[in-house]
Amino acid sequence: MEQTLSLSEQYRRQLKQIAWRIQYRNKVRIRSEQQSLHTLTESNKYTPYHMEESYSHILLQELIDTLPSAQGKQIIRGLYLHQQTEAELAEQLQISQQAVNRWKQKSLQYLSQKISS
Repeated sequence: MEQTLSLSEQYRRQLKQIAWRIQYRNKVRIRSEQQSLHTLTESNKYTPYHMEESYSHILLQELIDTLPSAQGKQIIRGLYLHQQTEAELAEQLQISQQAVNRWKQKSLQYLSQKISS
């Protein structure tokens, strides 16, 4: 029997997919930088986990900041980082819930294309 996922669960899954891609690319970049650093300083090859997590958070913030619209940024941050619902954001922004959904879809599509390129 197919279960329908709540809207917030769908958002979480989409954000996890985006975050996973960001983290993967970031880990590859960090390892490359570490190899260069290792050659220069002969230090440990791997960055501690908390540093990688900080890099991922910074990378996610930078990615959201690339969105061309301030409203798109606010909606993505509200939905994914602050775990607000579309209805809450619609009321806050004084737009319809359908408009929030359209902004979300456009913004996620833009971020997905940005990650793929």
